[in-house]
Amino acid sequence: NFKSLAKIDRSICLSVLTLAAVATVVQPEQAAAVDLDFSNLVGPTNLADGFNGFNFGPGSSNATIDYLNVASGIDARVTATPFGTGYSLLGHLPNYSQNVGQPSGDTGFLYNAATPGQAGGLTYKFDLFNGGGTFTTPLNAQGLALRFLVYDVDGEPSQSEAVRIAKNSGLVGYQLGNTAQALTASEDANSYLFTGPGQNFLETDASGAAIFYFENTNSVTFRFEANTLASSPANNAIFSAIDGDLSLIGGNTSNFAPIVSTAVPEPFTIIGTIIGGTAAVRMRKKLKADKSA
Repeated sequence: NFKSLAKIDRSICLSVLTLAAVATVVQPEQAAAVDLDFSNLVGPTNLADGFNGFNFGPGSSNATIDYLNVASGIDARVTATPFGTGYSLLGHLPNYSQNVGQPSGDTGFLYNAATPGQAGGLTYKFDLFNGGGTFTTPLNAQGLALRFLVYDVDGEPSQSEAVRIAKNSGLVGYQLGNTAQALTASEDANSYLFTGPGQNFLETDASGAAIFYFENTNSVTFRFEANTLASSPANNAIFSAIDGDLSLIGGNTSNFAPIVSTAVPEPFTIIGTIIGGTAAVRMRKKLKADKSA
């Protein structure tokens, strides 16, 4: 009966669609991440070591700074944009980690909360370009895998600290420290938020750090948030830094929990997979019954 071939079991469809709706988490693809090194700044710094009272090395007060050869054939532009009442950029810290006796190649920053009791922070955006120093041709994002160790997002009793990443930004997974006071993850309709424990930890302590994995994007934006209390000091400086090759921890992620995936599979891929399995068995049985009729 050929008419029966055109009728798909309603229960199969409902099962497929239900599974498609709930199966929204997959493991990130195991693409090799491109290691990024932020040590080759274009041009000189304009802030001497010790600016704002911190011996973090020389800095740049420019909103945008450029790095050459962050990886083979890749240049990077980094843009810092403060937001919130009384928040301002104090300076980028190129090659920060080497200046404080750690493995080279990290980029750090200082920003300031001038007025106590205000919410605000700093967005820190990475744009990747084809190498050559022109910063005109965006790097091909297809198949590109990146990872960033973001550290010193711990906070203090007088201020909270967190980093927010928008959904649909290329983020496919993250790892938080496996310590008792690690960052905590939450989400809303538009973003993932990673909140520090509210007390100071060493930069190399995973309690104030997270590793973020991105795929198929040549532009990554971190939104750092540091909300001060009414009792916070005026002109409160906040520091964080970013490692693009995990050299700060020697590539060893044993102090971090397993990867939590944020990647969402295509609905029709899920449907096709399920139909190709369990549902297909029921359809074959139906065809056999029709032939024998």
